[in-house]
Amino acid sequence: MKISKDCKIIKDLLPSYIDKLTSDETNIFIEDHLKECNSCTESFENMSSNNEDNENNSLSRKKVKIFKKINHKMRILQAIIILIVLIFFAITIRKYLILNHIETMAANTDYNNYSVKIVETTDKVTNIIDYYQNGNNFFKIQTKITMDNNIEKYIEYKFKDKSDFWFEIDGKKMVNEVKKDVEPFVQYQFLNKSFLGNIGLALFPNTLEETSLYKKDCYLLKVDNYFNFIDKETGLTIKEINIDNNMVVNYSYSFGLVTDEMLQELITQSSNK
Repeated sequence: MKISKDCKIIKDLLPSYIDKLTSDETNIFIEDHLKECNSCTESFENMSSNNEDNENNSLSRKKVKIFKKINHKMRILQAIIILIVLIFFAITIRKYLILNHIETMAANTDYNNYSVKIVETTDKVTNIIDYYQNGNNFFKIQTKITMDNNIEKYIEYKFKDKSDFWFEIDGKKMVNEVKKDVEPFVQYQFLNKSFLGNIGLALFPNTLEETSLYKKDCYLLKVDNYFNFIDKETGLTIKEINIDNNMVVNYSYSFGLVTDEMLQELITQSSNK
């Protein structure tokens, strides 16, 4: 009767004993009984085995949940990386196409009849170029103003079969003792004409952006400390800024307005000074 009663007590205590919730005195009582009772020992082993299986199953389920969370986060990360790469690729291609479009417009501009005024300023000097061209006839005057307000002018023209070049210092015409070939003015534009060059510009961030200048929609091309404002409609540069040299250059153009009469008048006025 005593043994049967102890067995009932032991079996009631075994779950707590297995979970290590019983006191030291109770543990001693249970362990002493298990040494003498095969039935309770078998119950203990069965309970321990089931409990271990349950713990293993619970641990496995936790591991599965953890791996699922990790895989879910990895898929999200992969999707974000792919999206970033696609956006970068799309922006690069767009910039490359814009650069090619700018070059094409500038290269296809008709320079047979046009005029341009270029004003270049630095800390030491201001250069002003006025150029007019109609077909093979042209007139160019370059005015150089130094910090000391010294003014130098360089005039050259070609009109029909006649061409000439001379310069003036502070209003005094100097004798042209050096023979100079008079050639049409070649205006610098942003013409990279290089696939790799344009790809390189397109790959770098913040090299090309849209802006406005002089009430014109422009592209702003930025390379290091060099800024180039390009008219969207023509592809022509309308302003350059070189921070390294503290240089600013402004361009203004007109097309189809130059006549031979205008060129003849400009040549006559400059020659009679």
